[in-house]
Amino acid sequence: MAIKDMEMFKDFSNIELAKLLGKLDKVKGQAGDMLFEQGDPGDSMYLIESGRVELFSQKQDGTRQSLASLQDGDTLGEMALLTNEPRSATAIIAAESVLYYIDRETFDRLVIEQPQISSYFIRLLSQRLVSTNGRLQASKEAKAQWVLHEVELLPADLRDFLFACACLPSMRAGLLKHLFGMTIEEADQAYPALGRLVQQDVERDSVQMRPEIARVMLDMLPLRYGEHQQQMWVDQALAYYRVEGDLAAVVEVYAARNEWEPALDAAAIAAGEVAEPALGTGQAGQAKATGQVIQAGEGEKAERAEMAAEAALTESGRQQRAIGHALRRCPDELLVARYAVLWAYVRYCVEHAPEAGLSIVEAALDQQGAAYSAQQLTTVYEWGADLCRKLGRKQLALEYLQLAETNALSGTGSPRSGEMSFGLAKQMLARSKSERLAAGAGRLGDRSRWLGLAAIILAVASVLGFHIAEPVAGLSRHGMDFIGIGLAAVILWIVNIMPDYIVALGMAMLWVLGGLVEPEVALSGFATPTWLYMIFIMAMSAVITKSGFLYRFSLHALKRFPANYRGQLWGIVAGGIMLNPMIPSSSAKVSLGVPIAQTLSESMGFGARSHGAAGLGLTAMLFYGFTAPFVLTGSYTNVLAFGLVTTASPVNWIQWFIYALPAFLIFSSVLLAIIFIMFRKTASAKPIAADVLDEQLRLLGPLTREERIAVVTVLSCIIMLVLQPLHGIDSAWVMLIGFAVLVISGVLDRKTISTGIDWTFLLFLGVAFSFSAAANELGLVEALSSFLGQHMGVFVTSPFFFLAAVILLSFIVTLIVRDDPAVILLVTALLPLADQAGVHPWILVFVVLLSTDPFFFAYQSPTYLTAYYSSEGKAFSHRQGQKVAFSYGLAVLLLALLCVPYWKWLGLIH
Repeated sequence: MAIKDMEMFKDFSNIELAKLLGKLDKVKGQAGDMLFEQGDPGDSMYLIESGRVELFSQKQDGTRQSLASLQDGDTLGEMALLTNEPRSATAIIAAESVLYYIDRETFDRLVIEQPQISSYFIRLLSQRLVSTNGRLQASKEAKAQWVLHEVELLPADLRDFLFACACLPSMRAGLLKHLFGMTIEEADQAYPALGRLVQQDVERDSVQMRPEIARVMLDMLPLRYGEHQQQMWVDQALAYYRVEGDLAAVVEVYAARNEWEPALDAAAIAAGEVAEPALGTGQAGQAKATGQVIQAGEGEKAERAEMAAEAALTESGRQQRAIGHALRRCPDELLVARYAVLWAYVRYCVEHAPEAGLSIVEAALDQQGAAYSAQQLTTVYEWGADLCRKLGRKQLALEYLQLAETNALSGTGSPRSGEMSFGLAKQMLARSKSERLAAGAGRLGDRSRWLGLAAIILAVASVLGFHIAEPVAGLSRHGMDFIGIGLAAVILWIVNIMPDYIVALGMAMLWVLGGLVEPEVALSGFATPTWLYMIFIMAMSAVITKSGFLYRFSLHALKRFPANYRGQLWGIVAGGIMLNPMIPSSSAKVSLGVPIAQTLSESMGFGARSHGAAGLGLTAMLFYGFTAPFVLTGSYTNVLAFGLVTTASPVNWIQWFIYALPAFLIFSSVLLAIIFIMFRKTASAKPIAADVLDEQLRLLGPLTREERIAVVTVLSCIIMLVLQPLHGIDSAWVMLIGFAVLVISGVLDRKTISTGIDWTFLLFLGVAFSFSAAANELGLVEALSSFLGQHMGVFVTSPFFFLAAVILLSFIVTLIVRDDPAVILLVTALLPLADQAGVHPWILVFVVLLSTDPFFFAYQSPTYLTAYYSSEGKAFSHRQGQKVAFSYGLAVLLLALLCVPYWKWLGLIH
């Protein structure tokens, strides 16, 4: 049976099945082979692709009893995984079989990531319950005959007592005395075999009918006493418990009858008697105990008072536990609507049932989040954090605490003015998890209020200082102001206390308000074809990324290389090279490539951060993410950087490729040599089975209509960019045609346009393009060129010296300023010096792009951090990454220096 036809995976998409298949192992067995034995640890499960497996239970005399025969598509071993209990049966292969093997780690990940798996197991357990009920039905009639015989032998009062017990969840000793005038001991003496029908609870001083006996007696009850006797006993019990103040017993009686509204009413009265600050200590008990202590101080001995207080607190705790246990079957929608009851129930769950508590917290936030007050909602989030800590789920606890903090600070009742459900908030947190981890690790230091205040003070001082200072180096007053504003922006970008695009827009606003340039100049970057080009290429990238084409393409690349470690490493290299021009985002590419590499390493039996896993993961990081500068469409930042230079030296797609080709060969040779040397003793624990890749591709099926249109459109646009010297159409208009095709065909819809395009980055980009126009108008470029020529002439004496200095300066700058702001700062500052050194602007841009993404320290590179967290840190360690980082720096330096003769030959260096 194919995996897609198995019931367990029927709700999976083809892409999800293909990804899953790469993580599963196939096991082949012959008749008589034992898969596992009763009592073995339950650390895995199996799915039968073909064959037959028999399940047996082990009897005390050593013989086996057949339980079930499982066929194609059936699962076995899952109960031990679900319950963490030892195997409850022995599994023996009855005919030649092929099975899929799922270990605990893969199973746990499936349950977390795929909600439909949980639904499957619920259906499976329900089916097994129905089957079990069928087998038990036959014994039920025999049980009824035995109970009837036993009851007929009893005196009338004992018979009434037993039928009353069957009507109630339990019978307190006081109620037994009240209704039937006897004690538990007297009933036991009158009927020595009573223990076969009822069981005693010494702690609660009560008796409870055994469940299997109670069901039989309830069936007999109407025939013997009529329809109303059961309700009469229930009403008498409720009346007695209310008089005695035993609210826990009242709740239990109503809960046993599924009468939840009166049960919750009683629980609400009990909840009003407990104090919110305590985790399980009732106010009523505290007050009662305190009164007894006071009375004791007036006339009794302190020891007796303490004992009385302890007894009161114990009784209060007992009642709370009983109420909490009774409410575990209450429908979520009823329970979460009673905040006071919910409070008491969660307090019970924190101590006794954290899983149930976390479930009800999630239900409360889903169903009632908008109805709670700000304080109540904050408390619910804190409950979630408490329960997650209790369960050892530290990351989820952190997310709950973040929601609590956000809600407490906003005071709105929920993160979106009381209207956002917890489900949406949690989805947002899950989606941004990797980005948050990468961004947090990428900060030079922890953000604090004092650091932010210091940055703002420095930024204001920069603006005012340059405004007051006398102009230097031939700059005008407006030129000095421009430098002061730019330096202030750099300070805010370094500290990162506000989004980059806000800082950029504020910078443009100050240019206009200060009279430095006209608004048309300050916003001129938004009117350039390059800015439009970025919109169109982002839209195409969003369409490709959301389809399964990238995953499909990577599987094809891996299939065409040997199934061992080295062969798959070359497959990763080929896949990264081929995908590089299609996705203009390094982060998106490494988010795809590194998890694929991690899946491959798991399939080959490599452990987390082992040589095999690190070799594949680091290769994927380098060739999916760090090769972006070698083609024009490899990254948004490529377009940003070249958009900063003058349009007098345009470079098309094919020219960029030709200029960078030797550099790419040097880069690849150096880094692959280092990878092979570092992990030279790596050997696959097991090769990847070719049929697994075939099955994954088969599951994906043929290209969908959307995939075909998207791929053809993107490839056509790239071909048009390559042929630009022949047709002469600007890149922006080529991409506009592709954009229009995707929109008209319906592949690019409104939702993808609004969410798939990074509009905030485009705002930043527009101001960045305006920066060079404003600098030119203010004469800043000429003044800077003259100043650098006079004071830094040593850097322009040789292109070798100049490029080495650019690389080293970029490495140093990225210790403080990272990502796009570093590119803008370096290209703008070094462009005049490159002109004096006779170096073409493209070379400067290319070298800066390569040099502003080093990862000597993890925080320096967003691409590195995205790669690291996309595999949850399992692919490679920071130490392994740091060793490759120094090789990366060496490769950049070598390729820049070795390519100087080639660039001279092309006329790019004079």
